[in-house]
Amino acid sequence: MSSRIGYQLFKHYVRFCMNHIMYRRHYILGEENLPKFGEPFVMPANHQNTAIDPVVMILAQDNRSHPYVMAMGGVFTWHSLINKFWNWLGMLPAFRMDFEGVDEAMARTKYVIDFAAGKMVEEGNPVFLFPEANHHVEHWMRVWLPGYLEIAFTAAKKTNFEQDIKIVPMAHHYSSYYGAQGSYLLHFGEPISLKPYYEQYQKKPRTTMRELNEPIREKVKNMMLYTDDLEHHDLYDFIRLSKVGEEHAVALGKDPDILPERLESDQHLWAELEKGVAAHPETADELTETMKEIQTEEKKLHLREHAGEQKKQSGIKLALSILAQIILLPLWVFSLFPAGIMYFIPPMFMPGKEDPYYNVYTQAMQFILSIVILIPFNVLAILLVLGLVWGWWWQAVLWIILLYPLALFAWYEGQWMRRTWEQLSMRFHKAKTQKLHNLYNRFYDLVKKLTGNK
Repeated sequence: MSSRIGYQLFKHYVRFCMNHIMYRRHYILGEENLPKFGEPFVMPANHQNTAIDPVVMILAQDNRSHPYVMAMGGVFTWHSLINKFWNWLGMLPAFRMDFEGVDEAMARTKYVIDFAAGKMVEEGNPVFLFPEANHHVEHWMRVWLPGYLEIAFTAAKKTNFEQDIKIVPMAHHYSSYYGAQGSYLLHFGEPISLKPYYEQYQKKPRTTMRELNEPIREKVKNMMLYTDDLEHHDLYDFIRLSKVGEEHAVALGKDPDILPERLESDQHLWAELEKGVAAHPETADELTETMKEIQTEEKKLHLREHAGEQKKQSGIKLALSILAQIILLPLWVFSLFPAGIMYFIPPMFMPGKEDPYYNVYTQAMQFILSIVILIPFNVLAILLVLGLVWGWWWQAVLWIILLYPLALFAWYEGQWMRRTWEQLSMRFHKAKTQKLHNLYNRFYDLVKKLTGNK
């Protein structure tokens, strides 16, 4: 009982950090599709954001629920003490043939499937997993492995096929995989009852799972931003994240700042782009080359991607912005403890910055290290130093209360400084900036040509 209370308290703590520090907004669609507490179900989902994916899935569940989540088997080989923490959280090892080898993966997976199915039936808690068996940063899905169906049918078997086990397909979507204070969206599809398939499964288990697997994958595909055209994926993504994507949303009557509406608009835009690429491949090639030129020029100017689209600030506005930042600099420096530790230390543990997955792993590391180690350590250090050693207890409590607003201030002030630096960079390099603007204008014209819009 104490373990369950501890888990729920930890869950509330993680929810606050996720929904207020790591992200600014979150949206849940289809919440009515979630089975009631105690009704066993399996939730397969797309996997696009490393450890963030399972965390947001858990946080969206009934507070009484203690889901079991499949995680890569390698994390269970670190230390026995860490394994106890994983077990307490409800993490189960997913052994993959590409990593653990065929024989070992099959032997261990059979045990995990049976264990997960038993827990689901005994406790009524759901099981979450990612049939792709790995995450990625592109908006598509790998081939789905039917392990989630095997868990569900094994659970049904343990009840002599009397209890109805459901599959709840689910899709993630994020405004960005990088940094903080973005938005995330969870979309729960209508639950699929496995009871009508029990008889067929008992006769032909593999055939039944194979017939169910693809339609379930298709349901998830329709709830997310998706393309099979991986050759032009980066181009589609660059277009939707440019001002073209925002203007497209407005033209459809959608609010580009509300993630569900932006997702609907982006799905529509990608469908138009796919048709345009199929009809005008030469224009798509020219667009791709222009995109690469833009990215190269932005790197030369030390700009973030699409920063070259921002409007030039007036001299007065830029001067006032610099003055305000100079005035706020002492407060920003003060806010970096402990916020700076959360923002800057985790990336040090992530080698290989040229890897496209680097920033995605970094975001997950920032969050996990912060909630498990850095935030508790900082609170403890403040209490010990200010409270116990110096006797400043009310100052210690005040500082702890201010940790949250200071963390937000540190982030937004840092972003403001970055934007100001970008404005200065474009002013100092007028020739390169003009070239960049010309490239963007050509890019917009090519997009209109591709989609047939005037």
